[in-house]
Amino acid sequence: MRHILIMKEVILVVMCMLLAGCMGPTETKIETFEEKVMVDEQWNNESVQYWNVNPMSRGNTTIIMFNETGDVNMTLNLSAFFHEPLLWEQGLVNYSIIYNNETVWTVEENQGLNEYSFNMSNVSGNLTILIQSSGSDSQTDNKPGDFFIARTHIEMWDEE
Repeated sequence: MRHILIMKEVILVVMCMLLAGCMGPTETKIETFEEKVMVDEQWNNESVQYWNVNPMSRGNTTIIMFNETGDVNMTLNLSAFFHEPLLWEQGLVNYSIIYNNETVWTVEENQGLNEYSFNMSNVSGNLTILIQSSGSDSQTDNKPGDFFIARTHIEMWDEE
């Protein structure tokens, strides 16, 4: 009889253990991660070399059109060389990003090779790249005339 009583207690403990998982909430939480998707990618390359002895200036405007709304990541590789003439100021290149008629980012270079990054959230519509430069070529040295090379990579990302 004692064996039957112990057996009933064991069965009761096993049943409680089996049913213990059924007593809690049955909902399981599944974490979802929003994945960013590239919706647009554009490249823009501009370069100028000045061959004139007297200073000259040049300007260029490029409109980058987006058909989506999202976050913009821009990388600019800007190479520039502007010599220092004796009779006037050293030349330069000015690179600006304009959004909704406001300059949101600008950089000015006269010598070097630099990489810049620019990020902007919730962009819709157009971005304008405005490049202004001035330079010349010195006949008194064997260096090339003033120049710049601007390589721009622009990506727009959106959350799915």
